[in-house]
Amino acid sequence: MSYSIAADIGDFFESNKSMLDKYLNSMLERDVDAEALEVSRYITEGGKRIRGLLMLYFTNLLNGSIEFGLPAAASLELVHSCSLAIDDIIDADVVRRGKPSAWVNEGLSRTVLVSNLLIPIAIKTVEYLGDEAVKLVVDTWLDVTRGEIADVFSTNRTYLEVVALKTSSLFQLSLMLSAIAAKRKDLMAAFKEYGLYLGYIYQISDDIVDVKDYLDKGKPLPPFAEKLLAWLQIPKGVGSWELILERAKLKLLEFFEKTSEIAKSIGNEKLSTVLEKLPVFIADKILGEGGLSWRAIAT
Repeated sequence: MSYSIAADIGDFFESNKSMLDKYLNSMLERDVDAEALEVSRYITEGGKRIRGLLMLYFTNLLNGSIEFGLPAAASLELVHSCSLAIDDIIDADVVRRGKPSAWVNEGLSRTVLVSNLLIPIAIKTVEYLGDEAVKLVVDTWLDVTRGEIADVFSTNRTYLEVVALKTSSLFQLSLMLSAIAAKRKDLMAAFKEYGLYLGYIYQISDDIVDVKDYLDKGKPLPPFAEKLLAWLQIPKGVGSWELILERAKLKLLEFFEKTSEIAKSIGNEKLSTVLEKLPVFIADKILGEGGLSWRAIAT
């Protein structure tokens, strides 16, 4: 019987999401000041918990304990949720996860203050894994913040450089924390490189769906889309949708090859299989939800 990553990851996520949600909520009740608890819940609730569940999935795959990895997964979700709350303020986005963004619902001051409170809580939460895990969380938040600075200050960083800071860093954190939790630090370097490309694949797929939506509605493209088109070497106002999609697909194929090379370098058949199939699964899922596919030009 052939291995189905969709079934494997789908079953794992479905079986463990409620546990992660409950743990995250109990952590907030334990560590957050009473007056800030409602806002902290609003910032963190909802969402698919992809990064936290992926961390637990790989911890389990590496024969580590899911329960042991749970605090680290919750820490990761705190970091991600705070990054979204701040990003929504910067971009003036009014909807997140199907409801009003935190700053719209709770106000700017409360959202910023509570996000500032949750980040050190996230850092302290991984202390049980040792100094290396603490440094990883700190470095990830620095990367995410530098990515936001690149957006706000209109720096010369390319689309891919910003994606590496804002998106790939969180996937790298997910994978590397799983290696620490499962006592497989020998995989750290490979996971760091793999997470970089996995983040590229995730964000390119997500942004292409958004670009299609903007074009279909005849709306002006936002700054992130302009950066994407520049990276794809499509002059502003010149490229057709078909050209945009074709060039994006070619980039995805390039990054699939990179992740495949890393997967094949790991001497563990099950782990290698998962690592090879995961990027394609993610791209299929994101693009499929937008009615798109990269496979039309696959060779």
